[in-house]
Amino acid sequence: MTLTTMTARSGGAATRDRSVVVVLLLMLALVFGPAIGLHVAVNLLGPGPSPDGLAATATEAPRGARG
Repeated sequence: MTLTTMTARSGGAATRDRSVVVVLLLMLALVFGPAIGLHVAVNLLGPGPSPDGLAATATEAPRGARG
């Protein structure tokens, strides 16, 4: 079995690695940022009055009713 030694990476490879990490973080922020922001906004604003025709809480369906 032959083991090879690891050599130091060149400056160009380290720069490419950093660029990949920046792009990855940017893409994650673009994907998850709006969803997180929406959840934060809903929690900050709290539950408001429900629109007409919608129940504020879950209710049981009457017996014999079909869904």
